[in-house]
Amino acid sequence: MTRRLFAAAALALVFAAGKAAYCETGKPLGLAVFISADVKLRRPGGAGDAQVKVNDNLYLGDTVETAAGAKASVVMLYGSEIRLNENTMLELIAGKKSGDSAKLEKGQLWTRMLHKRGGLNVETLAAICAVRGTEADIEQREALTVKVYEGHVDVENKTGKVSLKAGEMTRVAGAAAAPGKAFKMLAAQTGKWQEGATSTEIAELLEKLKAESGDEKKLKFTVGKSGKAEKEIKIKLKKKGK
Repeated sequence: MTRRLFAAAALALVFAAGKAAYCETGKPLGLAVFISADVKLRRPGGAGDAQVKVNDNLYLGDTVETAAGAKASVVMLYGSEIRLNENTMLELIAGKKSGDSAKLEKGQLWTRMLHKRGGLNVETLAAICAVRGTEADIEQREALTVKVYEGHVDVENKTGKVSLKAGEMTRVAGAAAAPGKAFKMLAAQTGKWQEGATSTEIAELLEKLKAESGDEKKLKFTVGKSGKAEKEIKIKLKKKGK
């Protein structure tokens, strides 16, 4: 092994060890708020997969995977909720100051922002989806499909960028293909799979995430069953840049 290859290998080992240590001692980036059926958790450097349970903390580098017929919902530190459909694999990655970040390895997710300042970057094999104040559906199969129900999403890769607003969608054939032009989403193309895949106790679970992460930023929003506002909740969210 050449000196350069040895150095690269050593650096990779240090990085992997650092991610594993962060999982053990770092602040949580997310919290599992809904689990249905077989949902596994894989941690960097871990011996094997473990079953995810409601209330489990999620850390940098953690990967959540849903089996056939399974669903899950994760609340992220900056205030985005990510719901996972069956046969989906999602990794929590390091984000920027603009909000939460995750990598969709495969499958389908639906996201909403719990406050207007929330933001989420979703990396996929075909493009990066910048979700801002939005309800959106992102599906990575052979091609990437992005649907926007509320707000807007920017879909971008090295070959191009398209901005979607509510009621629009796009498809991306792959990383070497530019995102297709935005087009109107038909009623038959709207998804229903995400309905019910969340917790009615989301406020209490967010409080837990806030407390364990040492958050300082105050946030006010409403939560309720089936998306209907029933009560106003005041929580704190992590300060950007900390």
